[in-house]
Amino acid sequence: MGIFSLKNALVACAVVAASALFARDVWTCEQANEWFAKQKYRAGVNYVPSYAINSIEFWQKESYNPKIIDSELALLESLGMNTVRVFLNDLVWKDDPEGFYKRLDNFLEIADKHGAGVMFVFFTNGGKDNGKLGKQDSPNGTHNSNWRKTPSYSVLGDKSKWGYLEEYVKGVVSRYANDKRVLVWDIYNEPGHIKSPHVKGGGANLSEEDVQRLRKMSLDFLEATAQWARSCNPSQPITYGTFVPDSTPHGKMFNNLIYSQSDVISYHSYGNIIRQISRLKEARKHNRPVMCTEWMARPTGSCFNPVLKFLKQNNVWSYSFGLVAGKIETWRPSFDLSCPELDSIWYHDIFKADHTPYEPTEVEYIKSVLKD
Repeated sequence: MGIFSLKNALVACAVVAASALFARDVWTCEQANEWFAKQKYRAGVNYVPSYAINSIEFWQKESYNPKIIDSELALLESLGMNTVRVFLNDLVWKDDPEGFYKRLDNFLEIADKHGAGVMFVFFTNGGKDNGKLGKQDSPNGTHNSNWRKTPSYSVLGDKSKWGYLEEYVKGVVSRYANDKRVLVWDIYNEPGHIKSPHVKGGGANLSEEDVQRLRKMSLDFLEATAQWARSCNPSQPITYGTFVPDSTPHGKMFNNLIYSQSDVISYHSYGNIIRQISRLKEARKHNRPVMCTEWMARPTGSCFNPVLKFLKQNNVWSYSFGLVAGKIETWRPSFDLSCPELDSIWYHDIFKADHTPYEPTEVEYIKSVLKD
């Protein structure tokens, strides 16, 4: 073992040993609400820079672009928005932890410059399998065409391969555990959403047996990741988002565990205002702060007017999807709606590539809701 490798191993051991001494439990409702009462209202977006087709291209050294990030977060600030939810990537961290941390530091500096607190997301079942470092595929004219799962099926389905993921979570959380620029840790996005039907090639060829096996592994992975994160005693809350109602088969399998491991409650809803009201009513049952960490899909009726105002009036932190149209192409239809009029409406994103609004009246509405 070389000196550099030995040093990294010793640091990792020190982090694990220290975290074991100071690990915390899930916050009580009282602790969570006390934390929330001290926070300003937050509304922002799920942010993927326009230069990136996935989280690998977002963060790897060859493509990370602070100039573009700075210009796009200036647009966010111009709307009156003050937070972003961003996906990290384990492969980029594994390849070069110190370089990854430098880019995270830089991103947090830029976000803070524009008044935006950050919610970091570690893992997601969404997208295609087997992400790889290096040059990424070009857009192919479909919604979110090259988003990548993290971890891959082969890692998720084999606990003996989770070791580096534990180091990854503990390394990042411990580094920023008391950083006020980090608002929330969203550890595992849409756990168990194995097939990702909204992404072509996102698991459609898996057998039902494979899907069920990976869903069961997702339950174990969720519990493990919660323990890893809490072991670092972060001052920020931890959350796992529900993306379907409690009464659905998937909700019955995952949601109770999600609630039990979350300091604050978060959910996704790409439905209209009626669906939003229903999902919020479900989330409120737990007497904890609530955040809607994914929403806004114009063709399904999940529109800024009236959803953003509804969320603000109910003190639900808001994370709509998309900011500037880019390589991820999330303005394109997510599903085949078989309706030319709806397919022509942008699905996600607020600004065109040239930074002009997709819909100027929509931008004015956002500003009017968030002006206070």
